[in-house]
Amino acid sequence: MQESLPLEKRAQRIGESWKRFIVLGSIESYVVQDCIAASWKRCLSRGLNPFTPLQYSVRADKYAGYRELIKKSRPFIDNLYNLVKGSDFMVVLADREGTIVQVLGDPVIKQKMKNIPLQEGVTWNEENFGTNCIDLAIRERRPVQVFATEHFMQGLHSLSCSAAPFFSPQGDLLGVLTMIGAFCDFHPHTLGMVVASVKAIENQLLFIEAARSLERSYKEATMIIEEMSSGLISADASGKVTILNSVACKMLGITPEDWVGKSIGALWGDDCVFMQALKEAKDFSNREVNLMVNGKAHRFSSTLRIIKDKKGKIMGIIISLWEYKAIRRLASKAFGAHACFSFNDIYGTHPSIQKTLTIAQRAADSQNTVLILGESGTGKELFAQAIHNASSRVRGPFIVINCAGIPRELVESELFGYEAGAFTGARKEGRPGKFELAHGGTIFFDEIGDMPLEMQAKLLRVLQDKNVTRLGGQYSMSVDVRVIAATNRNLLSMVEKGTFRLDLFYRINVINLQIPPLRHRQTDILPLALIFLRNTCSRMGLTTVPSLSKETEKRLLEYSWPGNVRELQNVIEQAVFNSNGANVIEERRLPEKILNISSPAGDGEEMTLELQESKHILGALQMSQGNISRCARMLGIGRNTLYRKIRKYNLSN
Repeated sequence: MQESLPLEKRAQRIGESWKRFIVLGSIESYVVQDCIAASWKRCLSRGLNPFTPLQYSVRADKYAGYRELIKKSRPFIDNLYNLVKGSDFMVVLADREGTIVQVLGDPVIKQKMKNIPLQEGVTWNEENFGTNCIDLAIRERRPVQVFATEHFMQGLHSLSCSAAPFFSPQGDLLGVLTMIGAFCDFHPHTLGMVVASVKAIENQLLFIEAARSLERSYKEATMIIEEMSSGLISADASGKVTILNSVACKMLGITPEDWVGKSIGALWGDDCVFMQALKEAKDFSNREVNLMVNGKAHRFSSTLRIIKDKKGKIMGIIISLWEYKAIRRLASKAFGAHACFSFNDIYGTHPSIQKTLTIAQRAADSQNTVLILGESGTGKELFAQAIHNASSRVRGPFIVINCAGIPRELVESELFGYEAGAFTGARKEGRPGKFELAHGGTIFFDEIGDMPLEMQAKLLRVLQDKNVTRLGGQYSMSVDVRVIAATNRNLLSMVEKGTFRLDLFYRINVINLQIPPLRHRQTDILPLALIFLRNTCSRMGLTTVPSLSKETEKRLLEYSWPGNVRELQNVIEQAVFNSNGANVIEERRLPEKILNISSPAGDGEEMTLELQESKHILGALQMSQGNISRCARMLGIGRNTLYRKIRKYNLSN
């Protein structure tokens, strides 16, 4: 279940964009890929209702006309099916019009998908089935994947599909090969398997037409190997290398002449995982391996297959290698590690916020570390996401670390990951840390002032060396990560008290971003309130947006906003709910904490502001009867922030 959770989050995020498109007709381009967005628009323009049951008919005449296509492609389809047999995937062959001509699948998966029309004679076109991989592969004339809620029709949201078209030697479209399964079983290598099978079909068709010699067939097979995105090493039954593709040579920094004819045992030791698998005649898939390359350890993801003859005698092995940094990028995409907000989502005309925006936009063009300072609720993560999305790392992951929310004993494993068996309760396959997942992108340390002192030294070392070592690991790996940190605490004061390292402070404080509190930008309060008002009404499905009475506006301007923009949003949401559809939000609909303020808050003495804040918190605690979660929601701040303020003001709940 834990492995499937990130996929569910990804499906949920895309599903939110799908709902937004269905209702508003707008596309979130940073969530929805271009070909999917174009298909959604075509479906909507045709008047296709995504919530209706799937409509289809069966054309029995198609199957007989494509017996030759099935005959020529059958060995490769069978091979692909044998690779995924028992893994809840179906293999489907369709003709050039998208009509299914062959379906291979276990009885179990066929029963699970009995409500999906995956049978011979059904034409999977966009007019009937909306966005789907068969039609999209035909239109795009290239391999495609359609994941879960990327399907336009709601009835297909449970599926993950990978499809690739194949062509005749003359370039004419012949058909589409597809793998279909539940989206919870999604794997980024699925499309590669389909593409490899399609390549094999195309080369077989070419071989049949040309009737060339065995030497030509061997050269074509070699070409397919060279087109693979993974490194490939073939060895005979004794472990001697027979074939290396160019990708493997590039990964390992060698030439075929360096290794062909040499034993894998001589290169990496007789006890290496490949020789052990050969001796035990056991395949393995997607295993992390550490290999010495030119005297330096490198981490790869590897799959090994044992080659046997008809009698079961071992003939050799095939090894596939993927650079681990590429796997990390795929994992980040699959886990939904994305920043959603841009500078367009940040409103403010007050000079103080405009100055902050200018610095932030300049910071986006830099690779330097950014330290964002501001009170709770001012939008520190919003600025961090905007900086990432405006930077050259926008296509990379955006990983968030809440330093205040991770248990002290788990911080190190969260940041750096761990190897198999590193500690009691560790997953048997190990786990990558947040720095690994953030490779090529940005890592955001929220509330960095709450990071344990013993971890600060280890974090500093990573920031200096750009290398991480997993818990229980022997080898370090380089990481390319930009760091953005944020806090609402006075780090220099913490340095003086010895609770924050001075060298770490200087390391993260390269670009300093000060976000002003809402009480210091009063001209933005009412415009922000109107923005939150419109957004709240939209979420609640209200057709009319109410206005604010003069008394309500006066109350909003008089309040000191200790919870800042987040608290303002919370107050507006409460007021809309309390108004129950009225055209005007009256003063009496505001929360009690706003109405209890008798004098306007300005730029008074710091102790006056603190006194007001302590009174607000005490009042909220009394109203919530000491329930911390409810009190935090009323104030528009986090639980950890509320606990700190209770200790700061010595309040009793």
